[in-house]
Amino acid sequence: MIYRIVSWALILFACFYGIGSYPLLDDNEGLYAAIARDMLHSGQWIIPHLNGVPYLEKPPMLYWLIAGSMSLFGENEWAARLVPALAFFGTACLLQRFLTRTSRSEAAGYSAALIMVTSLPMLAMGRMILCDTIMTCFLSAALMYFYDWYTDQNKRSLMGFYMFLALAVLTKGFIAIILAGGTIAAFLYWQRSTPRQQFLRVLSPRGILLFLCIAAPWHIAASWQEPGFAWFYFINEHLLRFLNMREPHDYYTGHSWYYLPRLLAYLLPWTLFLALLVEKPGLVAWQYPVLTKFLWSWFLFCLLFFSVSGAKANYYMIAGIPALVMLLALHLKCHMDSGTRIVPWLASGCLLLVAVALWVIRCACRESSGDLYPTCEAVSLPIIISAGVYALISILLCWRIPRRWIVPLLGAHILLLLPLLISGVNMASDHLSQKTVADFLKASSYHDVAVYQEFEELSSLAFYRDKPLLMVDSRSNDLLYGKMHSATPYFMTLSEWATHSPRLPLVLFTRRISGAMADLRAINIDLKNVCIVRRFERVAVISMCD
Repeated sequence: MIYRIVSWALILFACFYGIGSYPLLDDNEGLYAAIARDMLHSGQWIIPHLNGVPYLEKPPMLYWLIAGSMSLFGENEWAARLVPALAFFGTACLLQRFLTRTSRSEAAGYSAALIMVTSLPMLAMGRMILCDTIMTCFLSAALMYFYDWYTDQNKRSLMGFYMFLALAVLTKGFIAIILAGGTIAAFLYWQRSTPRQQFLRVLSPRGILLFLCIAAPWHIAASWQEPGFAWFYFINEHLLRFLNMREPHDYYTGHSWYYLPRLLAYLLPWTLFLALLVEKPGLVAWQYPVLTKFLWSWFLFCLLFFSVSGAKANYYMIAGIPALVMLLALHLKCHMDSGTRIVPWLASGCLLLVAVALWVIRCACRESSGDLYPTCEAVSLPIIISAGVYALISILLCWRIPRRWIVPLLGAHILLLLPLLISGVNMASDHLSQKTVADFLKASSYHDVAVYQEFEELSSLAFYRDKPLLMVDSRSNDLLYGKMHSATPYFMTLSEWATHSPRLPLVLFTRRISGAMADLRAINIDLKNVCIVRRFERVAVISMCD
């Protein structure tokens, strides 16, 4: 009982602690939160709108959920991040329940959930407003229901597979079908069953009908309301993005081995435990032959698909991490059962890594915080001293306590980093978010506030300003479709903006002050009438506009 209470307390702390204590960050967080708030205000629940124009890159599930959360809890950071935090928590619950049942080991289930939520990169992405966090939860549920159907032939499990697959499609698009279908195909082939016969059994008419009833209505309604939706969403966003031919080309690319080194980072500081996957691999395969093949099929197909795809991003691969975490938990359980001494050694190494990470974060704060260094020093030094003592005690405990307590012990040690990391984000908030700028503008008399050329790097300003931003000579890729396909007053040329309003001074946001000044001089605008604000400036600098 104590083991369960401690494990759930750590999982809840990792998923929900401080989710509303720092501002929404630029780019994805500010962008998606602004879309959700626009839905709530305008009642446009079919076609998502960003800064007053259609935004068709993603399905609406994330925006629907955030808009619903904001309607209940207010338009704030906590309500916006509650949705990905719940999805992250839901994924942890799925791992715990699924692996406990399939491996008949409570320790394996809790180990998988704890490793998932205390891996620092996963912890960061799990609390961030991203479509991938929500899709990972739905896709994991769908694949787990498929496995249940495969092992016990329960038709309800097959219906659960189609229901959650439809929800995943409404979250990230048809990539969910590819990942689920590819995983199932690889697994059935590996099982040496006839793939065609097995696929015919999976393709249940009732299941397909349920899938269409959930996923099809929005796609049909969006195609009906927005004439350009079908080509942009189905062809440009799915096929051409995969082929690295999408326009605009506003995504990262990389080599086919892009994700291989990142796999070592995804599970930090649990990375050392990956050695268990190559230490006596037959031990797990012998005890759990079907489950092992299923999890490897899930992880390896996700890795193959995203490696082949032309579009790359650090967070894409999180769809396959639950399978890798469960494999790691199974290997950990088998090694602990066999009494090998490698587990305490690996745990001791991870504890030392966490202590080193605390020291590195402190040094980074010292170099970057400037006049804030005394505060940083006062906050971090006691934590580091206590963490060092705790690390030594914990290393000793790893060799003395029951083996199943090693994972909660290491997880608790890792979560010492969470309050410090949140404090670091808050200290750097002027560089990561535009909330301070927005608060200043709300309290000022400035009316004609515009963004020059870029939007994505100032996206949180769109959320905190409570109204669409005026875009001057827009070069935004996210707003490109809406600008081309809709009539809107929110886009102007530089000369139009500088002459359309008598109110002075005009406030222009840009990250290239010299370029903006040169452009203004080129069209004979008096610079005394324009306040040019560079991104990342503090309120003290902004107030110089007075």
